[in-house]
Amino acid sequence: MKRKGSVLALLLAVVIFAAFDCFTACAGETFVLRGKVQDLTGRGVAGAEIFIYDSTNTRRPADFITPKSDRDGHYTIELPLGRYWAVARVRQGEKYGPLLLGNRHSGEPVAIETIVDRVAEQDFSVADIREVARTKQKTRDDYVKVSGRVVDGSGAPVTKAYVLAHRGKEVERLPDYVSAWTDNAGRYTLYLPPGDYFLGAATAFPPRRIVSPGRALTLAPGKIDIAIDVEITLE
Repeated sequence: MKRKGSVLALLLAVVIFAAFDCFTACAGETFVLRGKVQDLTGRGVAGAEIFIYDSTNTRRPADFITPKSDRDGHYTIELPLGRYWAVARVRQGEKYGPLLLGNRHSGEPVAIETIVDRVAEQDFSVADIREVARTKQKTRDDYVKVSGRVVDGSGAPVTKAYVLAHRGKEVERLPDYVSAWTDNAGRYTLYLPPGDYFLGAATAFPPRRIVSPGRALTLAPGKIDIAIDVEITLE
């Protein structure tokens, strides 16, 4: 009986040691992500949130969301070890759903890599959704300037429309690239990296219905700036 009790005590000690070893190991399987959110002039942006995903699909509810950035634009969050993709957003309404005019975001998702010292730093610059593609051209030489007018079926210029460029034939929510509003003469400017696109225009953002950009556009590397007029079907 005494021997049986000793065996049980030994097994219990092994279980406790293994559990403690797992707890101490697993408890450290996190890292801190921190940084600053700023506008295009370099000033800190208060109230921004970092939406963090475990894949490049950022058009869905985020896996993690940071607390809002402080008055100087700083944020911090603790995350499980892993690889993530992150975007910064300043929203006026709900956390989910399409971005609206007046919302600001950082554009394409940024890959966040786990590092040895368990601290990763990533800064973001946010801009109005209509301006992100244009501002990228200031730091990227391989973007092609696409400009022209938006016109209706009779050839008259359309003001306060936007031109969208999408890699697919249909845009259900947010296009891959979007211009700012057209001016009184219907003029627009859009900056695109080389690739294949479908070009279209709309008068509401986000589109109130599925938009089907109908004009195919191929931009080869090294291509010079081009001018294209885009016809719009008014909603």
